[in-house]
Amino acid sequence: MDKPKYGFVDPRAVPIAVGYLPVAFAFGLSAVAVHLPGWFAALLSLLVYAGASQFAALHLLASGTPFLPGVIAIWLINLRMALEGLSFFRRVEWGHRMPHLALLLTDETFVAASLGDPLGPPGYLKLVWLPYITWVLGSLLGVLAGGLLPALLQHAFGIAIDALFVSLLVSAVRADPRTAWAAAAGALGAFPGSPLGGWSLVVGMALGSLAYLIASLRAERAA
Repeated sequence: MDKPKYGFVDPRAVPIAVGYLPVAFAFGLSAVAVHLPGWFAALLSLLVYAGASQFAALHLLASGTPFLPGVIAIWLINLRMALEGLSFFRRVEWGHRMPHLALLLTDETFVAASLGDPLGPPGYLKLVWLPYITWVLGSLLGVLAGGLLPALLQHAFGIAIDALFVSLLVSAVRADPRTAWAAAAGALGAFPGSPLGGWSLVVGMALGSLAYLIASLRAERAA
C-alpha cells in the first residue's frame, strides 16, 4: 500500500494536468463554436470527464444525431474506461468499497496508478484530483475565451486539436500497423456522406474493431 510521502498532489499528476489544459481549452472553444450553452459544456467536463467522448458528443450534437445512436456511440468510445476501472479496482483491496472513485480515472492516470505498489485511497486521490480539476477549469476557460477570441483564432485552435488526434493516430500506426486497417475501416464506415445518418459513427467504430480483429488473426496465423 502507498506511503504518505506526498503532500496534496502526486508529482506524476502534474505533467498529466499540464497536458490536459490545452485540450480542455480547445473543447470549451469547440463547444462555443457549435453554439452549445457554456453551462452545458462545463457540465459535460464535470460529469463525463472523457476527452474523446466529449469531442464526439460535440460532433453528434452539431450534426443533429438522434439520441439513441449518439448514446451508443459515446458508450462505445468510453467502454475502455470501464475495462480500465475494473482492472485497477480489482487490483486494490479497497476497490469494492469505493467503486465510485473510478469516475476520476482516465487513460493517463490509469497507467500511473497501475505502476508500482498498489495505491491506497489517499494516494489515488492525490494522483487523480489535479488532472480532473484542470480539465474542468480548462473547459470553462475555453468557453469564456470562445466569446472573446476572434473567429480566425478559434478556427486555429480547431485545426490544432485535429492535428493532435492525427499525431496520436500516426504514433499508434507506427507502434502497431494493424491500427491502420482499423482506422481506414472506421473512417469508411463513418464517412460524412454515409446514408446511415446518425448511426454512421457507430457503424464506423464496429467496422474498425472488426478490421483490427481480422488483422490480428492474420498476424497470428502468419507468425
